[in-house]
Amino acid sequence: MQKPIEIKVDNQSIRGILENPNSDKLIILVHGFSGNMHGPNNIFDKLSQRLQENGIAVLRFNFRGTKPSDMEQQEMTIESETADLKAAIKFAKSYGFKKIGALGESMGGTVLVNAYELSLAVLIFWYAAFDLIDTAFRELFTKKAQKELAEKGLIEMWDFRIGKKFVEEIKNVKLYDKMKEIHCPILFLHGDSDADVPCEQSKKAFQLANEPKELHIIKGADHCFKNEQDEAIELTLNFLKRYF
Repeated sequence: MQKPIEIKVDNQSIRGILENPNSDKLIILVHGFSGNMHGPNNIFDKLSQRLQENGIAVLRFNFRGTKPSDMEQQEMTIESETADLKAAIKFAKSYGFKKIGALGESMGGTVLVNAYELSLAVLIFWYAAFDLIDTAFRELFTKKAQKELAEKGLIEMWDFRIGKKFVEEIKNVKLYDKMKEIHCPILFLHGDSDADVPCEQSKKAFQLANEPKELHIIKGADHCFKNEQDEAIELTLNFLKRYF
């Protein structure tokens, strides 16, 4: 069973779907930069199906700046996405789920750290970015990109319109110290061939995180687990069976 959802944030709407809503356990799936509720290469579709088969409800949505949610692309910021996820968590709590966890992929993991609250029972990070300047976002600071930003007030890159505030935010997003503030089981998955977000970021975050925690480095996997979807999903399900 699937039902559309609309959640208000600052007089705008984020839109998504709630699947298997009669379960008492829910996982929120949080997409990354320029992504959507289906996940890269539709991995969230496959993951959602497996979660539902295991009796878990799934909430997934598009951040503002990604249609059909409101807001223009270039207005999207880390701050706006954090507000969106906090609103989604609030919605989930009001719905009555007894257990709520969340999974963030890539920059969705960044936002998940920012939005974390004690009500979350588990956190899962897929190739998450804990230091945004040490990622593919470094391309936003080339002379060419900065010239475009100065002239147009935005940068068009990766089929996305990136605003000035987002570019400025990136310089200051380092989340390692926040790992110590998380008090629930955490799973880190990362590929050792990730050229967008170095797997060293997950290794460092893992070292700083509280127990219980797990880290799996997937050999040969790049960003988004294009060829390792099944392995990533099985590792995630096994973790949830132990801690959720």
